[in-house]
Amino acid sequence: MLVRVYATLRPIVGGKSVDLDVEPGATVKDLLDAMVVRWPELDSLLLDDGALSSRAHVFLDGRSARHLADGQHTVIDEGVEVDVSPAVAGG
Repeated sequence: MLVRVYATLRPIVGGKSVDLDVEPGATVKDLLDAMVVRWPELDSLLLDDGALSSRAHVFLDGRSARHLADGQHTVIDEGVEVDVSPAVAGG
């Protein structure tokens, strides 16, 4: 699964996008877990007690996973564009 990453996540994963080997029917949570296994330093950036952190965003076809009916348990269908970014703050 191709995942685009942004901002401070890029130096950790080594680029603008990564190709993750996840099973068909994987959920947003499965995706995050796979990312943390591959890059352990993402744990504190993406997860909070095993759940999607408020300091991170996952978008599926431009829609925030937080606002989808199943949240982090949403199944990522084949062909869906996946973006992962840290929360941005400032002014």
